[in-house]
Amino acid sequence: MSVLVLFDIDGTLIRTEGAGVRGMDAALERLHGCRRALDGIPVSGRTDRAILAEIFDRQGIDPSSVDLDELLERYVASLAEELREPRGPRFGVLPGVVEALDALGGDPRFRLGLLTGNIRRGAEVKLAHFGLWERFDFGAFGDDHVDRRDLVPVALDEARAVGFDPAHVVVVGDTPLDVDCAHAHGARAVAVATGEYPYDALVRTGADVAVRTLDELHPWNERLAALCGV
Repeated sequence: MSVLVLFDIDGTLIRTEGAGVRGMDAALERLHGCRRALDGIPVSGRTDRAILAEIFDRQGIDPSSVDLDELLERYVASLAEELREPRGPRFGVLPGVVEALDALGGDPRFRLGLLTGNIRRGAEVKLAHFGLWERFDFGAFGDDHVDRRDLVPVALDEARAVGFDPAHVVVVGDTPLDVDCAHAHGARAVAVATGEYPYDALVRTGADVAVRTLDELHPWNERLAALCGV
C-alpha cells in the first residue's frame, strides 16, 4: 500500500524571503499601476487565485478586464529575477528537506507530490531554482482552485489515485490552512514550524504531528508509515 505525501512549498520546503510578493507587486505595478498591491493582504497558506481576487477587489479592478495570462507571465518573469537576488538569512532550502526527500523518494512505499497555493509555473520557478522541482511526480497548484481545500482531490486525480484511502495521504505544510485542507478530506496533517506560524500555534490546529523542522520528523519513513498505519 502506497502513501501519498503532499508537500507545500513556501515555508515548508523553501523560504524565498518575499520573492513571490515582490514579483507579484512588480507585475501589478507594471500592468495596472498598483504600487505595493499586496500590502496588508495575507498570503500564507492561500492560493494565488485567492490572493489575486482580493487584490482586484481592494484595488477596484474589474477581473474581466485583466489579461490574466499576461499578468502571470510578468509575475513569473519578475519572480525569477527576484530569486537571483536572495535577501535575508533564511533564504534557501529549509532544514531536513533534502534528507527527507532523499529518504522518502528512495522508498517504494511512498509517492511524493506537491499541494501548493502557487500557480504551477511559479512553483516550478521556485523549486527549480533550488534544484527540487524534479523531486515530485505530480501536484495540485493554485491555478486549479481558489480554495486550498479543493486541492486535495486534484492531487489525488493527478496521482491517478481516485478512490485512494485518505488515511494514506499526508499533507505536509506550515500553516493552519494546510492542516485544514488535509483534515477536510480525512488525510493526515504534518505541520512544520519553518514558516510564519510558531510551533505552539500549529499544535493548536490539531495537526496529527507538529514539528519545529523536518529534521524532527526523522526517521521520516518510519514516522509517516506509522502515521498512516502502513
